Formats: sequence, structure tokens, C-alpha cells
Amino acid sequence: MPDTPDVADLPPVGDEALAYTIAIAKRELEQMMDLNPQGMLLVDIDGQISRVNRAIVDLTGVGGFDALLGQPFDSIFGNGEGDLVSEILASKSGAEVFDRHVTLPNGFVRELSFSVAGTASGVRVIMIADITGEKERQADEERAHKKEAVAALIGGLMHNINQPLTVVTVTAKLMEMGLDKPDPDVAELRKNLATISDLVMQIKQMLEKVEAASDYVTEEYLAGKRILDISSL
Repeated sequence: MPDTPDVADLPPVGDEALAYTIAIAKRELEQMMDLNPQGMLLVDIDGQISRVNRAIVDLTGVGGFDALLGQPFDSIFGNGEGDLVSEILASKSGAEVFDRHVTLPNGFVRELSFSVAGTASGVRVIMIADITGEKERQADEERAHKKEAVAALIGGLMHNINQPLTVVTVTAKLMEMGLDKPDPDVAELRKNLATISDLVMQIKQMLEKVEAASDYVTEEYLAGKRILDISSL
């Protein structure tokens, strides 16, 4: 005779099955939150914090999870103003990002980025990233890249133009010396003028290539310094 299964071992049905599924999903969400290094929290439809992860506790500097649970979201992250939580509750998942300077419970002023990762039954899953100084770092990096690009451009131009300019200068000096002679050699003077004209045209074409370039490639120069590779344009 087959064994009769214990009632406790039978899978739930009906409303019990729904509650069981919700409970499992909730546990999985909580585990995901706890393992996520970025700040995550749950905010209910009334704007109350119902769940936070360790990253949020560390960010705010409060004593523990209990110090945040049940607190109004805007009292912790909105400087006491309700506009932030209202905007977040009205936003669509992942559609908007809100950056704010916030005075946290630990007294530190940080620039935070808020976004809604998901919504279920009126509860918002909110991601919070500390972006303090990020814009300044990006601006510094952009300035450094521009400075590096300008240095490469100047170095490339000096490297490539220096030789023809030197020849122009020497040729002009020879012409000056030739003109001081009692009987200047006109043919030689014409030849020197043609040389100068050709070199000036080369420089002009080189500058036009640099002006028209949409991208640039650098090449190794002296002591690790890189300059614009004008020949690749």
C-alpha cells in the first residue's frame, strides 16, 4: 500500500499558493538587495521606508537597519522636503534619474543619484548612488584630455613644420647674401624663391589636413612624449 503524503508536504493551493509565491519573491528580493553593493531600499506608496540594504545603512551613518525602517523617505534623503519623494513616486521605472545634494543623518552633505529600479503593488525599489565629486572628476579628466590633445597637436606641428621653416629661413638668408653681391645671380634667386614657395605650400597643406581631421593618432616622440602623427591624417 503506497504511503500517504503528509499534509504539510502538499504544495499550497489557491490563496495560500499566491501568498507562498509572494513570500518567496520577497525573500529573493531581500537577498538580492543585501548582496548588492549599491544602495537599495523599498519605499511604500505613502513614502515610508520599508526595507533597506547594508549599503544604505553605511551611507546614512545611522546605528542600524531599525533606525531607517518606517521613516519617511524625504526625512532621510529629501532634506525634509516632499518634492523629491513625490517626483520619485510619480516616475516610471528606470525612466528618470534624480540628482540631489542631501544632508544625511550623519551630518554629511553628499550628492546622490536616485532612480527607480522597479515597482510592485505600489512599492518602489529605489537605487541610490553616491556621486559626490563625480562631476568635478569628469570635468578634471576632460580638461586633462584637452590639455593632452593640445600638447600633442603643438608637438606634432612643431616637429613637422620645424624642418621646412628652417630651410625657408636658411634660403632667405642666402638670398639676402646674394642680393648684396655686385652682380646678383638672378637664376639662383629665382630657384631659392621657388624653394621657399614650395615649402610654404607644404606647410599650408599640412595645416589644412590638421584642420580637416575628425580624429587624430599620436606617435612616440622624446622621453615618452607623444605628438600628433600628421602623416596619418
